[in-house]
Amino acid sequence: MRYKIIYYLFIFVLIITQFSGCATESRINEPRIYTHFCFDTVCTITIYSNKRKDESKIIDACFNMCDKYELLFDKHNTNSDISKINSSTLNGTRTKKTSSNNRMVSPETLELIRQSIYYSKLSKGAFDITISPIVDLWDINDNPHIPQKNEIVKTLKYVNYNDIIIKDNTIRLSNKNQALDLGGIAKGYTADQLKNLLQNKKVTSAIINFGGNILTIGSNNNKDFNIGIIKPFGENANDYSAKLKVKDMSVVTSGIYERYFKKNNKIYHHILNPKTGYPVENNLFSVTIISESSIEGDALSTSVFVMGLSKGLSLINSLENIYAVFITKDYKIHLSDGLSIDSDNVITIGMAP
Repeated sequence: MRYKIIYYLFIFVLIITQFSGCATESRINEPRIYTHFCFDTVCTITIYSNKRKDESKIIDACFNMCDKYELLFDKHNTNSDISKINSSTLNGTRTKKTSSNNRMVSPETLELIRQSIYYSKLSKGAFDITISPIVDLWDINDNPHIPQKNEIVKTLKYVNYNDIIIKDNTIRLSNKNQALDLGGIAKGYTADQLKNLLQNKKVTSAIINFGGNILTIGSNNNKDFNIGIIKPFGENANDYSAKLKVKDMSVVTSGIYERYFKKNNKIYHHILNPKTGYPVENNLFSVTIISESSIEGDALSTSVFVMGLSKGLSLINSLENIYAVFITKDYKIHLSDGLSIDSDNVITIGMAP
């Protein structure tokens, strides 16, 4: 099987689950953890409560969905919609636009690109999926290095979300050498679709963890889920700056400690500024977005990190049912409107209990 399941049960409980009349109830009361590798990361689904018995089929459907979207959105897969859009652009010309440059795409890809353009406009270009050529220049995942300044200046002219042309169900880019990268939003979109699928299958309590994109379904025995916000450059994975209490919400964090390299004692991280072509330089370690959907969290965590504390807070405070936690380089925690924090650094939506 393409996933593994971990049961927090003793052997005798397993036997009771299989043979007693209370099998379904016993099984539901224990969390089941399923993992799958896609989008170059691990997707983990933890189910706490499920009103149906065919859980393995539900998980199969979830991970089949992950594979489907990876095939559509991964720019490195030559068969993906995004790769074909990029190839059509590279093989086109800057001065002549023909119908052959228009690439027909799936409804899902079209919707995700439309959503990407929305967040680009909302953030005034702080989020931009045409940043792909700059991402490739730095190549932080595979061959991290500092590009030459003239390379960055030359490549920046290809970064402009306004050059994404949508006509019916086709996409093209205005200029040769432009390319799309959905890495900053595809996991959020996929996580939302997984949540919809699980809820349609009568899963009432679960956590989806898509490489750090957390999306909760319901609550845990009528209590909020506790989600940790990792302490930037902490000593271990369980070193948290704060904890969030949420239910039926998404929690997405972008930070400079996730992927980076050092040169001459300076950190060069993976969050690139579409306007400068360099890693963002401001006073932020991380931004965590709490929202109803993961696509909001995915796009906005990048956007407001690029915008910085002041402008980022202003944007979040202008949006309904979306909240943010900023950690600055002095390790101070800054909250958007609608959040409160207690003496134990537990953050809740609304007034502290």
